[in-house]
Amino acid sequence: MMKKREIAISDIHGCYKTFRALVEEKVQFTKEDDLYLLDDYIDRGPDSKTVVDYILQLQNDGYSVNCLRGNHEQMLLDALQDDNREYLFLRNGGKQTLASYNCSFTSDLEKHPHIDFFKNLKYYIELEDYYLVHAGFDFRKPNPFLDTESMLWIRRWYNHIDYDALDGKIIIHGHTPVTKREIKAMFHNIRINK
Repeated sequence: MMKKREIAISDIHGCYKTFRALVEEKVQFTKEDDLYLLDDYIDRGPDSKTVVDYILQLQNDGYSVNCLRGNHEQMLLDALQDDNREYLFLRNGGKQTLASYNCSFTSDLEKHPHIDFFKNLKYYIELEDYYLVHAGFDFRKPNPFLDTESMLWIRRWYNHIDYDALDGKIIIHGHTPVTKREIKAMFHNIRINK
C-alpha cells in the first residue's frame, strides 16, 4: 500500500493561477493526499478571494486541505477590529485584497463568510514527524507552542531552537523568503525543481 503524501505549501498571496497550477499540475493533488497550507492566502496578488474560494471548494469536494493562519490574515482581522491598524493591512497588499472582493473599504469585508474562515484557522499543526507553522516558534519563551504572535511574525529564530522540545520533529514554515542558494547551503544534496 502506498503511503499517503503530505504536501505543504506556503505564502500563496492572492496568486490563484499559480496556486491552482501548482496543486493540480505540478503536485497533482488527489483525495488520497493531505495538503497543508501554511499561510498568507491573501494580499499582494490579484486574486485573494478566488484563492480562498478554491481552498473551500477543495474542502467541500472531499479533499484533505488543512489550513493555518498567516500574518496577512491576522492583519486583516486586526484591521477589522481596530481602525488604527488598517494602515498595516492596506500597506502590505490589502488594497489588492479589497479589489479582489470588489470592496472599497476594509469594513466592507466584516460580514463576508471568508472572515469566519480566517478566524478559525489554526496557528500550528503537529504531525507525527513535523510541526507546521507560518513563521516559526520562539523557543526563548516558556512555552513556544502558546506564543501565537511569534507563530505569525517571528524571523531569525533558528539559533534558539530547543531540539528537546521538538522531540525529533522537523519544523516546516513559510513567512521568510529564502533563496535557492540559502536552501542548498542548509541541506546538502537537495534537488530543487524550477
